[in-house]
Amino acid sequence: MDFEDILKDVGGFGLYQKMLMVGFLIPSFIVIPWFSMNSIFLHNSPEHWCYVPEVANSNLSLETQKYLIRPIEDKYCTRYDVDYEEILNSGNITVNQSWPTRECDSGWQFDQTNYEATSVTKWNMVCHDGHFSSLVMSLIFIGDVIGTPFYGFLSDKWGRKPTFLFMALVLSLSDIGSTLSPDFTLFLVLRAVNGACMSTVYSVGYIILLELVNPSMRARMNGVATTSWTVGLCLLPLIAYLTRHWIRLSIVTSCTAASLLLYWKILPESPSWLISQEKYEEAAAIMAKISKTNGRKAHEGTYLLEKIQRFGELEKKKKAGEAKTTPLDFFKYPTLRKRFLLVTICWVGNSIPYFGLQMNVKNLTGNEFFNFFLISLIEVPAHFSTWLFMERIGRRWCSVGAFALSTFACFLPVAFPPEYANVGVVASLLAKAGTSSAFMTLYQQGPEIFPTSLRGVGLGMACTIGTGSTLFVPYIVYLSRYGFCIPFLIFAVISFISALCAMFLPETLNKKLPQTVEDAENFQNSRKFCSCTVADSEDEEEVEPQKLSTWTPRTLSAIDLYALKDITDPNNPKKCVEPSERTANGSLTEVPPVVTVH
Repeated sequence: MDFEDILKDVGGFGLYQKMLMVGFLIPSFIVIPWFSMNSIFLHNSPEHWCYVPEVANSNLSLETQKYLIRPIEDKYCTRYDVDYEEILNSGNITVNQSWPTRECDSGWQFDQTNYEATSVTKWNMVCHDGHFSSLVMSLIFIGDVIGTPFYGFLSDKWGRKPTFLFMALVLSLSDIGSTLSPDFTLFLVLRAVNGACMSTVYSVGYIILLELVNPSMRARMNGVATTSWTVGLCLLPLIAYLTRHWIRLSIVTSCTAASLLLYWKILPESPSWLISQEKYEEAAAIMAKISKTNGRKAHEGTYLLEKIQRFGELEKKKKAGEAKTTPLDFFKYPTLRKRFLLVTICWVGNSIPYFGLQMNVKNLTGNEFFNFFLISLIEVPAHFSTWLFMERIGRRWCSVGAFALSTFACFLPVAFPPEYANVGVVASLLAKAGTSSAFMTLYQQGPEIFPTSLRGVGLGMACTIGTGSTLFVPYIVYLSRYGFCIPFLIFAVISFISALCAMFLPETLNKKLPQTVEDAENFQNSRKFCSCTVADSEDEEEVEPQKLSTWTPRTLSAIDLYALKDITDPNNPKKCVEPSERTANGSLTEVPPVVTVH
């Protein structure tokens, strides 16, 4: 017996699940990008130049003021060292480029075309202090990594629902608190706290809903969540454009985070977690409510409670007999070690360009709000095309092709002269499509390489290391002030290295997956390097192709391994089910596609 048997009795996708999908999943996933990706606009660095009181208070146009103040070479951090009052009185507004210069000594003036104010303008994070804006973004990523084990502890201790509500509250308060903070150090701390909550809020509500639908509908739930996320991500630049001030934007986004608290009566606790805590009566009450709403009769009498109690006892016995696995197991075996390192390098090599391209939108020509919209929207065709190619040419060469597209696209701005300004936009779109495709393939291929006992650990470690690597992204984007092509060149090199690593990963399409470490050591070792499809690979038992869902770079992180450990497998109710997992007879087990949140 497994949890799916109980779910069948109460209805695996009835009125109750549809109400949760429409009333919770869709609206929450539309607003989640508003507070998880708003940092790109909150901490944007507008164009700036030295503030000269005499010029700023004159009747000169803004363009004339910039012409009169900014030297050609270092126009952001220096000014001409001349008597501006004398120049203005003479009426001769002509600049001599041989004039001496000096650093800004009266502050800076910021272009307000797109933003009235941001955190950069409030704290003057420009010139010598310009690296602080990158530090703020890095602290958000660091907070995300640190928050992973903390969330796991709270989730196991309090339950999924209280943790979700608590993190939503902390997220809302830290968001608006950092904006209104009078102290810069407190501002930095609160931004890190804000980052620590994001993945939790993203994943846990979805995980609860995922546990309450039958396996055949989990791919659809993933598609609904991903589509809703994309819609919200495309709406975010519109909100930023309409607010134009980081405090107003923060108020809007923090209120959307606080609005998630309204679900405290609607969102149920995870029945799987309740069963693992031996709270059988509470789990039975939730399942009875589902049964009644769906028009089933399982809630009548004590049938549900008795069945849940039997399942709970079976869970305890299975858990007691489980073998312990640790991340160190990956380094004990040569083939497994090599492939784990290759997967991890690919993950790091894709995380950096993906988030880097999203952050670098402010440096592209044209309207940055519209560019952000396009770079977000490009993920839709990227995911769809990847889904088609993975089932035809396999995971391996699909991954290589995605990295190759990203590499080629990121080299375009380097190859073209500066006057071709639109090349940066085209390159960003193509590269974002490549990185989105690579993420989707990695989420599929990575777990299929590892043995069953290490599948969850391996995927979680690769995700965590990949997320940790993104703390360097803000500094890479910061280098654009020294040359527009520098971030693209770095992304191209990283993508190229990832493409080389992806070539040496085995093909897993239609292959029986390794169940033991020995299977993993021997998996696809005799394949030809140029093999493309199953027909070209070594002769193995074939299995039915897996139905794939849409995967995003925010689809899975290590925190989901905590949240998903109670989702069961028919052959081992306590084992976390991972993508493409097969049963002992080689058939596919329906698995829950999982969503987080970078």
